[in-house]
Amino acid sequence: MQKHARLRRVLTLTVLFSAVIVPLLNDGVLYTLVEYTASDVAVLWLNYVLRYTVVLLRYLCVFVSFAAVITGIYHYGYKTFKTPAVILFAGSFVKYLIAQFGSWIYCYDNGLINVEEVTDAAAMGFDYFFLSVFDLIKNAALVIICCRFAKKARESELPDSASKPEKIRFIPLLKTSLKGSNPFFRICLFTAGVHAGYEILANFFSVTIYELITDGLPEEGIHYAALLSGYALIIPLCAAGFVVCAVLCTLFSYMKPKKRL
Repeated sequence: MQKHARLRRVLTLTVLFSAVIVPLLNDGVLYTLVEYTASDVAVLWLNYVLRYTVVLLRYLCVFVSFAAVITGIYHYGYKTFKTPAVILFAGSFVKYLIAQFGSWIYCYDNGLINVEEVTDAAAMGFDYFFLSVFDLIKNAALVIICCRFAKKARESELPDSASKPEKIRFIPLLKTSLKGSNPFFRICLFTAGVHAGYEILANFFSVTIYELITDGLPEEGIHYAALLSGYALIIPLCAAGFVVCAVLCTLFSYMKPKKRL
């Protein structure tokens, strides 16, 4: 029982850090530094590093969170172990309404963002609220689908401490995690695909439409390239996120106590 409690504690803390604490620091504090360095030519290299660090951490947090939630649902079921999923749902509002919108308000008050009309602040608040609800719907849908996947997976097929190798090596772990027979493979792949679609839609409605309204349709190829640049990393990062999610699900499962015969 203590070993089960240990795994549940690890899964809960993983979601807490990846869905709440790290996004607060990443989208709140770190992104504020991005705006601070955006207009300083002397530290332009730092701005690029910070900007890409924020993006990479966002994707990493998403897939680490889902790895913990997926593992919890597969091994214990949603009804008996709701904590990771509830924290994940709360993280949608923490990320957008507290971290990102809070950072935007701070930058706006300190003149780091040029907004002509004061009412734009209210409009931005609505945009961030829409994104948080959209993210919540996406997370809830994935949790429901994960529950259905878990019902079809037999407990005997799930990795546990009995299948844990004496010494964990990265390449064998990667091969085990990415096998089609691994019960986590399909749900992790599905999660990556759904999140890629979510990122494309969120970027289109929150960024692309605003730019089209403000600047009009692009007139040259370079303008189209600039408009589409925000989508370039979505598929590669979601593919990498799928690998991270599958590997972590297997690692977490190795912590589950050996089944009694």
